[in-house]
Amino acid sequence: MVKKMRAFLYGQLYFLAQGNDISRFINEAVKEKVVLYHAQRSERGLKGRIKLEDFPKLRRPARVSHTRVRIMAKYGLPFIFRRWWRRKGLLAGAALIVITVSVLSQMVLSVTVSGNNNVPGDMLIQQAETLGLKKWIWHRSLDLNAIAKALQEQTPDAAWIGIERHGTHVNISIVEKIRPVVPKEAGNLVAAKAGLIREIMVIQGVPQVHEGETVRAGQVLIVQAPVPAGPGIPASAQKTAAKGFVRGRVWYSAEEKVPLAETKVEESGNIAEGFGIKFGSRVIMVTTPESPYAQADKEVESRPLLAWRNWRFPVELISVKYKELVQNTYERAVAEARAEAEERARNQVYAKIMPGAQVIEEAVKVLPAESGAERVRVEVETYEDIAVYANP
Repeated sequence: MVKKMRAFLYGQLYFLAQGNDISRFINEAVKEKVVLYHAQRSERGLKGRIKLEDFPKLRRPARVSHTRVRIMAKYGLPFIFRRWWRRKGLLAGAALIVITVSVLSQMVLSVTVSGNNNVPGDMLIQQAETLGLKKWIWHRSLDLNAIAKALQEQTPDAAWIGIERHGTHVNISIVEKIRPVVPKEAGNLVAAKAGLIREIMVIQGVPQVHEGETVRAGQVLIVQAPVPAGPGIPASAQKTAAKGFVRGRVWYSAEEKVPLAETKVEESGNIAEGFGIKFGSRVIMVTTPESPYAQADKEVESRPLLAWRNWRFPVELISVKYKELVQNTYERAVAEARAEAEERARNQVYAKIMPGAQVIEEAVKVLPAESGAERVRVEVETYEDIAVYANP
């Protein structure tokens, strides 16, 4: 921690040295008593960090070794002071923004409703306005619990209403009353998927297929039985739902291809960190404003500068991590590629099979290989109920 603070106070430079005699450049830099931190050789050259005060000492080593030294990034308090000294007007504007946002953060600027399906959201917002919850009002003057209780009493279809404030935004959450619904079975029984019928048991209705017949998905299996018309029986009730079971053999298959050589982009383990300040939607990076790596994954984490209960200061601290990404090439043996393709294909097949289905047979077929890749198909035969309801 002390080293990091010292590096921040005195400043450091991320540099890239390129040339044909990097070893001599390093030796000459050591003679000049220059300390190289986190130095790494790569295809692009030598990457590392040095103290700000040591950068002029690299002129002679770079000249005698014919090495080109480029500054990739700047880190530390001296650069922050230099950058902000040139932006005095921006500092004044940022201070004005902070004051304005601080005042606005104490007010309600938006009201929304969530969780409503049948209760109109506009109606709830209008009722909340009559109770005092409206835009451009100081949030400290509101009793959100009392308003939520009054709203619940005024809304017969609401089982519960709660109000939460997130900064300048207020959200009205509602849980509606659930009316009991009696499930009904109606319509014909149709095939959920293609298959070969092995067993039919009709409880109610008229069968439309026979055992040993192959059916396609959506084909009618058992049609609902008509009810004799009579006085007092409405037309909509003159048919009863089909009931029964239709079991048969169903086939599933999936094919996967896995290359023998594959290039993946992965993290190298090198991480560069920086932090900044966020005013509303504007972000100002204090350290490491840009990634020092050619390719990197960026992770941003923000936290409020000050917070007390539901109040948050409208300025946030931003922490940024740049994780270096490199390309790695992996080579597989033929047996490894086939095993991985088989596992992927099997996972695809069993994801399609409904729970409760009985697996009869599984077959794994190695298909003719393509250039640089192995292909495998997995076929599974099941015995299951394929009848589902469909409206007539």
